[in-house]
Amino acid sequence: MAINPISIFIAERNIMSNQLLAEALGKDPRFDVAIAAPAPRILSLVPREKAAVAVISAELESGPTKGMHLARSLRARSHDISIIMLLESLERGNVIASFRSGAKGVFCRTQPVSELYNCIERVSQGKIWAGRAEAEYLLDAIQSTPTCDGLDDLNKITRRECEVAELAVQGLNNKQIARRLGLSEHTIKNHLFHIFDKLNVANRIELLFLMVKGREVHSEELALQLFSHEQPVGPYVAAAAEKGFIPAQLSLGLAHLEGRGVEQNDHAGYHWLRVAESNCSLVLEQSRCALDELRSRLPAEDIQELEQQIANKQQEDKQAHERFETEFSCRSKVA
Repeated sequence: MAINPISIFIAERNIMSNQLLAEALGKDPRFDVAIAAPAPRILSLVPREKAAVAVISAELESGPTKGMHLARSLRARSHDISIIMLLESLERGNVIASFRSGAKGVFCRTQPVSELYNCIERVSQGKIWAGRAEAEYLLDAIQSTPTCDGLDDLNKITRRECEVAELAVQGLNNKQIARRLGLSEHTIKNHLFHIFDKLNVANRIELLFLMVKGREVHSEELALQLFSHEQPVGPYVAAAAEKGFIPAQLSLGLAHLEGRGVEQNDHAGYHWLRVAESNCSLVLEQSRCALDELRSRLPAEDIQELEQQIANKQQEDKQAHERFETEFSCRSKVA
């Protein structure tokens, strides 16, 4: 009985790599290379409903993490596609980011090509492809993910609100949470409003630290420690940095650089500052794209008014921060 070959979509880092990988896989009767195209085109070429395996390079010509973005877009387009992420190295951050982007397997370019064939076959069967070290990374990430379980105020929020809170502090926006839970964005906004009110937090940042650390540190004092160059960092800052919270990554990098509350370690300082820089670059890129779209839709006078409001708010925030820093310093001296 003939076995249908596995349909494969390829999005390598450049045209030549696409061709080379397509030729290599095409020689194996188990595979049928349906599409091998540059990343910008593959979304328009992939059928919405077709079971297949997509082999995607995490590093594309347009950027070092653009493959992750492509994977998320493919998964949103069709849940029938099983994704394998090609990585330059199996570092913890790359592995976790790949699986968070929807990959079912990760494959390092330093491994034998024959192993890639086995990887594709396993993933096409609905199995996960990950080595022991990669599995430990995932287990650690799952165990350290903020949850509502340790909240003293857990009885104040519903089960659905707990689900929304956990997704919110993992970095998902309202639209992504709505898609994940099968709800409307309006419903998610209402859930977050009630969560903030019941738990007495003002935003997702305070919610994150409430879920990571509980109420041992007042949110204002915590915020000051994140942005102050004088206050020592605590272990909860390191926990937040590991979970991808950019201000915590910046704070931890500076703390290692100066030996403030942690070991003075130039390597650790460089690591966290580069991670923060990279994440900030991604946020900046996304913000610029969204702002460009809004500028094309908003009247010039509305933009001018908004810019003035932003400038006024920034000045108010700066003054409020200076007042609070002075008050906090006085409280610390008294204590």
